[in-house]
Parts: sequence; C-alpha cells; structure tokens
Amino acid sequence: MNVEVFLTASSAAEEDLKGRAVIVVDVLRACSTLVTALNHGARAVIPVADMAEAGKIAAHMDASTCLMGGERGGLKIDGYTLGNSPQDYTPDVVQGKTVVLNTSNGTRAFTRARGAAEVAAGCFLNVSKVIEFAWRAESDVAIVCAGSDDRVSLEDLLCAGLILHQLWNGTEPAQRSDAAHIALTQYTHDRDDLASAIARSNHARRLVGLGFADDVAYCAQVDALPLLPVYREGRVVLADPAAAAVSSKTVPATAD
Repeated sequence: MNVEVFLTASSAAEEDLKGRAVIVVDVLRACSTLVTALNHGARAVIPVADMAEAGKIAAHMDASTCLMGGERGGLKIDGYTLGNSPQDYTPDVVQGKTVVLNTSNGTRAFTRARGAAEVAAGCFLNVSKVIEFAWRAESDVAIVCAGSDDRVSLEDLLCAGLILHQLWNGTEPAQRSDAAHIALTQYTHDRDDLASAIARSNHARRLVGLGFADDVAYCAQVDALPLLPVYREGRVVLADPAAAAVSSKTVPATAD
C-alpha cells in the first residue's frame, strides 16, 4: 500500500493531497475534540482556518444550533463558547449542535485537504477506524500530521506510526518516504508505553502547564471511541451516525 506521511500541516500543499485518501491526525487536540463532540451528539463540526472564516460561517447559521469552539495558544478564544478541550464537549452542551471549530493547527489541515478524494479525522481515540478507512481506500493514502506551530509533534508522529505499523503488518516496505520511515521508527521505539511518550512531548508538557493534564491523558487512550469522522462538503460528520454513544454516556479522562 502506497502511504505518504506529511509531518506538519504546512508541509502538505493542496496539490499534494488532491485525489488521495487523507487521514488528518491531530492528537492534541483538534481530532480528539471533534470525535468526542460527534460521539456526544453534535450534528457536525466545521473546521476552519482562522477567526475570519469562523465568523463568516457562524454569521450565516442559526445561533440557537451553532457553537463556536477553538483556541489560540492552547486557550479558549475570547468570545467563543468552547475551547479546544474535549472535556468541554459534553452531551448536554453539544447534542444536536453544529460546532464551528477554529484551532491553531488541526483545523488548518482539513482546509488543505479540500481536493482529496476522501478525508477522515484520526487520533489515538479512534485509530482502528482510520486504519480500516485506509484499507478500504481506492486511492493512495496520505497521513497529514497537524504538528504544532509548523513544527513536528511527537504525539501526531506516533499516531501516524501506529497507523503505518498496522497497514504494513509491522514490516517497512522497500519503497517508502523518509517521513513514513521516521514515523514508523518512532512508533516502534515508543510503542510499549505510548502514554508516557505522549506525556513527554513538547505539546503535552505545554498543555499540562496550562492546566490541561486531563486532556493529555484522555487523548492518549487507544480506541476509546471507535468512530470514523469524515470530512464532506466542508463539515466533519460521522460516517455511521448510529455508532455514536448514547447522549448521557461520557468517556473517562483516563483508561482503566
């Protein structure tokens, strides 16, 4: 299987992703947040590139069914209802709502994939579902790691490596990109204790310093939310809406 890896969203031009099956990976936290929101009953999540686009979209939506969510520098944007913590997106807040999500890194990656054949949102919480998505793809696959401020993020790299490890049955093919080799090698090195490796990442340590230690632990859970969010016509929705949890069910911040 031909799989390309982009180590940051800024390294993936729209032309690079055109016609491919794309997996956008942002572990901390956009993809973890949107899969949580959809699991808790949100109708859709609209990822946007910046505050200007967010404002334009929200202005044309029913204020009673639209929520503004997002962050800059890890903290909730002034005037927004929600930040980028998955813990904010509880059933009583998001059920039946459409969330306009504006983050520093992850949502920009979706806007770069507008010309892709199909796009899925991936993180550790739903990694098996995005692996299935890649297996079913009828075109070449691209994994786009969101990164952090145009730099490589260890947690996204590890998630990409886990996806590659499963797609390649643990054996690196002779023909692969340097970025794919780096992702697979790093995952192989840290696979026995992913949670600790994620906690040591620069982005995780910054979030902990901002008071989001629970988010880091939550986002490190593998397959806690076996759902497939797909990006269609500018919105992220569940490929199978019936797979979402009962609205009163929440996912604990740490695994048992």
